[in-house]
Order: sequence, then structure tokens, then C-alpha cells
Amino acid sequence: MLHIANIIRDQKFIDGQIAYHELTADLCQHDYFIVSWTKNIEFKYMTKKDRVQVVNPDELINILGTNKYDALFIHNFLYMPLHYMWKVPVSIKVFWFAWGYDFYNTPKDQPYVSIPLLHQKSKELLRELRASQARISCFTKFKRSAKHCVKNLFQYNKQDHNDNPDVYKKAVSRVDYFSGVFPLEYDLLNQKPEFHAQKVAYEYTNPVDWDNDFETIPKIGNNVLIGNSADINNNHLDMLDYLKEVDFSGKKIIVPLSYGGSKQYANKIDKAYKELLGKECLTLLEYMSREDYLELLSSVGVGIFFHERQQATCNIEELLRHGVKLFLSETSINYRHYKSVGYHIYSLQHDFNQQALDIPLTEEQKKHNVQLWLRTSNREYRLQYLYDIYDLLKQPNR
Repeated sequence: MLHIANIIRDQKFIDGQIAYHELTADLCQHDYFIVSWTKNIEFKYMTKKDRVQVVNPDELINILGTNKYDALFIHNFLYMPLHYMWKVPVSIKVFWFAWGYDFYNTPKDQPYVSIPLLHQKSKELLRELRASQARISCFTKFKRSAKHCVKNLFQYNKQDHNDNPDVYKKAVSRVDYFSGVFPLEYDLLNQKPEFHAQKVAYEYTNPVDWDNDFETIPKIGNNVLIGNSADINNNHLDMLDYLKEVDFSGKKIIVPLSYGGSKQYANKIDKAYKELLGKECLTLLEYMSREDYLELLSSVGVGIFFHERQQATCNIEELLRHGVKLFLSETSINYRHYKSVGYHIYSLQHDFNQQALDIPLTEEQKKHNVQLWLRTSNREYRLQYLYDIYDLLKQPNR
């Protein structure tokens, strides 16, 4: 039987992944590790925390050195301390399952894949937020500088080096297999000289979503979903330029802001949206359970996303499979992918107006989108991703 170590964090997707892996328990045992120098992890999103071991980086390397693991699955590159990548035994195949932030936004000042992520107003807001964070006393700056120097001298291993471009690139060269959320993301990384990974397909999914065969398209509401989180890559402020041109009477505008960014950013967006949209605006500042959030999404008839990188795909696909009309940035990775697959989606920049907002997809368009989603989202199709990876690991000269 195969044995795989998974590097994770307390994130809302992980319970689904554990359930997904458990469907192949007769072929492979999966263990789960959170790598942290702090052992007192407070779990906010995961319920399957009994499946997780919290280890520091040295303990992880010792565990991997016991010769019982065939592969290391890294769920988001940043969840692994990258300066430890070269300590992973060469007998273990390393899989990087990218989430997006781990290469579009990292390293911080020199992203590994550099594309324009922010529109003008969001750029200005980012500068404002950074300036406010920089306004600290000289004494505080001195203390932080002194502490940093001490750490450099005596605690190199305990520092976060994932934003160091040299460390990052060296870690990339240790990766054997890569899967992005979209297939085209492999091509973006494959242009890099230190990237030698082979392409595999891996899916973030939850088996509970496979039970509905959607013989009839679910009834949807007429509310509007704006973005997916409090991440500034949503370009919330720039989106207001489009929203102010239409009338949302009779609709609720739902703006999720409960995770993915700073409280300071969430509060600014909350204020800006309520000032423009008034009582029609429902900002979500507190985290909701998956069940409650999905129930809220069932009231949505239109989704608007202004990301430029691959992002918000769980929200987007949940809406697609319910026949919701979507407006995406036409310059985005999201738009390129979903258009190439054949979904009926629309350009925020050129298609969004009052008429487009008020007229839903036709029943034929809804059915087309739902059937496209079902084609790659059924049990057999998604389990095949794991079977293919297991077959790779069983090859004698892998």
C-alpha cells in the first residue's frame, strides 16, 4: 500500500480533501501534517483535526526519513518551510498542488509568476494600507530591527524564508510533480529555468457535492454575489465603478469579507459598499459554516468577480453548476480558463449593464453550464485523478 504525507493548514477546503482521499483508503494511506514552530494551533475551519499532526520542520524531516512515505503532497507551496525542501529525502516524490497565491503573489516583492493583479483604486488602497502599517515609533522600529538581527544570527531555521526569491527558486527545483487549479497554469511555470516538474491533475473537491446529479436545474434567487473574500485581489473598490451604474432594487448585494485579508481592508470595503449601496448591501464579516454559506449562495442569480489571477474558483463553480450568470474580468486567468472550456460567462468590462444584470441565463444556457460542470465533477472522473497519481508512484523507475 502507498503511503503519502500531506502538508496542510487549517483551511476550509481540507475536510473535503481528507474525505476525498479516504475513498481510496484501500490503495493508499494519507497522513496530514501542519508544519509550525508553535504547537498550540487553534483550529477555526477544520473539523477533522484528529487526523492532523502538528510538527516543527525538524520533526517533519525526521518523520519523512523513516522510509515509510512514497510521496509528499504540499497543499499550497507556502505551507512548507521552503528552506527545508532540500532536506526531504530524495526517495520521496514531491507534489506541489498550487492554490494561486503561492506563485502569483509570492515571493512578495518578486512574484514567481508576475501578472498585473490590482486595478488603479486597489493599488492606491494598498499603498495607503502599507503606509498606515509603516507609521510606527522609532523605538518600535529599533526593537524590531534588533530582534531581526538576533534571529538572523541564531535562529535562521525558525524564520520564514518563503519570500526569499533564491530560497523559493531552489525549492521549486526540488518539486517532481505539479498541479495548478487550471491546466494552463502549468504552462506559466514551465517557462522558468528551475522548474522541472512533470504535469499531473489533482482536484480540490468534496464528495458530498457529487451526490446531486442535477437532472433538474436548482431554482436560484436574484441576489448578487460580489467577490469571494477580503483579499485585495478582488479589486473591490474598482468594481464599484461598474456597480454604481446600475439599479439593484429588489436585490441583495452579498460581499464576503470574512477571510483572506486584513481586518483593516475588510472594514474599508464594508464602509465603501454600504455608503454606495445602502440597505441593499449585505457584507459578511463573520465566518459562516459551509452549510450556511451554500444556503446563502442559493439565493444568488448573478456573480461578479474582478480578480485577475486564478482565484475564487470554488465560488465560481458552485454558481456555474446552479445556472447563475457570471461576470468576470475579461483579462483574467479565470475568464481565459472558463471561456476555453466552453462555459457561458460574460465580461465585466464590456457586458455588464442594467439589462445584462436583470436578464438571467436562458434555460438552455443554464443546462449547458451545468452539464459542462457535471462532465468533470462526477465521482469516477475525480477519483481517476488520484488513481493516476498512485499509478505514477507505483512505477519502478518513478
